[in-house]
Amino acid sequence: MNSLRLIWPLLLAAASPALAQTRAAPPAYDSAFAGYRTYQEPQPASWKDTNDQLRKAPGHMGHVGHDMSATKKTDPAKVDDPHAGHDMSSMKKSPEPAKAKSDPHHGHHHKE
Repeated sequence: MNSLRLIWPLLLAAASPALAQTRAAPPAYDSAFAGYRTYQEPQPASWKDTNDQLRKAPGHMGHVGHDMSATKKTDPAKVDDPHAGHDMSSMKKSPEPAKAKSDPHHGHHHKE
């Protein structure tokens, strides 16, 4: 064990000149604001030009490319039933809720 105590100082003394010569380059500084551009208020478009563009666009209210003819039609009779189309036959029946005790203080611990 004594030999380890003698070796460590020798190893550190031999390694310290090598460690002193190899310095790491300082990390490059990248500012978080390097690509920052100040906010510029967008130029408002002419409402007349915008209305003309929307009037020329096919579809309803400018929704271009939405073909709604293939959508599923809902049966008005089933609209009121929130469970329409749900098969609940495989569901387990939930247990009955526990009956309330007649003593409203049952289970409460009071210090006297």
